Amino acid sequence: MDSKNTISSKALPLGKLLRFALGIFFVTEVWPVYMDVTTNGVLIRLGWALGLMIVYSLLHLFILKFTPKINSIICAVLAFGPLLAVFFIGYGGPAATGALTYLSVALLTAAVRGDGGCEVMSVPALFTGKHTHLSCLLFSPIDWCESKL
Repeated sequence: MDSKNTISSKALPLGKLLRFALGIFFVTEVWPVYMDVTTNGVLIRLGWALGLMIVYSLLHLFILKFTPKINSIICAVLAFGPLLAVFFIGYGGPAATGALTYLSVALLTAAVRGDGGCEVMSVPALFTGKHTHLSCLLFSPIDWCESKL
């Protein structure tokens, strides 16, 4: 991958603020669900979020190994696939809540760490200390515009 296609690994202030605000929004959406379910329901929802973290950790390791051979935009579309699949398959149930839980944690992690690019990869990046240079369908254009200003 040449330098023109490389995604910035750091988000600038507006990108951080937007990631944080969207993360807080999702927290406010899932928090009441956790307050209204039993302990067993909480564990099921957190299990879905943990499952997504495992999937994204494996994807993170795969991308770190094969980054030069994979287009970052195509990979970003593929990276968001597991989250969307879990959300839509389990729409209205524990799986959807688990997916939103993972997304809110990932957005807040990306905002605090200042990670640019794909926010769903910020949680696995905590464990490896390496950033995956994937673009984000929502935030990368904002990061790009902000860096040009």
